[in-house]
Amino acid sequence: DATGAVKGLLIEEARTNLMTSSGDVAGTGWTSVMTKGAVTAGSPFGTYQTISPTNSAGNVGGAIIYQIGKTLTSGATYITSSLVKYSAGSGWLIIRPYDTVSGGGRVWFDLQNGVVGTKDAGVLDHGMVDYGDGWWLCWASDNATSTSGGFIVEVPNSDGGFSASTADVILIAGTQYEQGAFLTSYIPTTGAPATRARDLAEIPTS
Repeated sequence: DATGAVKGLLIEEARTNLMTSSGDVAGTGWTSVMTKGAVTAGSPFGTYQTISPTNSAGNVGGAIIYQIGKTLTSGATYITSSLVKYSAGSGWLIIRPYDTVSGGGRVWFDLQNGVVGTKDAGVLDHGMVDYGDGWWLCWASDNATSTSGGFIVEVPNSDGGFSASTADVILIAGTQYEQGAFLTSYIPTTGAPATRARDLAEIPTS
């Protein structure tokens, strides 16, 4: 329009978010060894939590949250995504689509500067979407090589590294794990996977 804004209508296909309790990493389905804050209002997805490593160490064993053991279609593409924001420390985050054969691939994201760092060879595609006010939708995809897998989030303290620090604090607002060739909009879940019905558009004729 005259202001330079881009306007349009988003029409999406049906998708299922396989994550349970997508907006609460202390909720149903999550395994975690990280320090987790309370669910708080104030993100583009409505709420957020803080996450940080439980200890400073030479590995991310105390800096992981995940949901795995989900039934996958071998050979299909799966996309993992999370809306996150830098709070304190180094600001690095790993998004990792996972399966039981290949182990999946990691992508390192610099949340302070809004850039992608190192990525593993197994990653099919990845990116960052700017949601404003420091919030980034970080995503990565790969092709499943087994019939079981899921989504892993890790908080390291360097690009390509695996050491952790309790000084690192990230805000996390929502997670999504969906089968498909491209990213779609967020589908909140509470205790179980949820499906968004496909959108329909009609153009009436005179």
